[in-house]
Amino acid sequence: MFDIEFDLSGEKDGLAKLGEVMGRAAIPFEGGGVFSNGDRVIAHFLFKNGEAAWAAAEAANIRTVAMQRPLIRKLKQGTPGQLGAIARALSDADVRILTQYSDHYNQLILICDDFEKADTATREWAVE
Repeated sequence: MFDIEFDLSGEKDGLAKLGEVMGRAAIPFEGGGVFSNGDRVIAHFLFKNGEAAWAAAEAANIRTVAMQRPLIRKLKQGTPGQLGAIARALSDADVRILTQYSDHYNQLILICDDFEKADTATREWAVE
């Protein structure tokens, strides 16, 4: 899996265009979200084939920012405090969470500033 960050700022139809482009290219979204801060609109989406998704977006002049390997974890649903526990494990390992969202399988998707340290610190929640 790959997380791709898109800059949709300045385009009211940015998400529509991105969805249409991926649809025409037969590239499914596996999870993600759109986040805004003032005039800045950033989208993070998960794809099985990151290179194909990147190429399709670039060909359609959709601004791609980064493609990263996401940390995929499963929280113990129904157990209070799980998000806090995994976030604390990452913080204690001196790892910063840059982006967090869920995929279509209710798994936690994390983009961190140090994948290897994040992977080690969160083995308790690893997806098998």
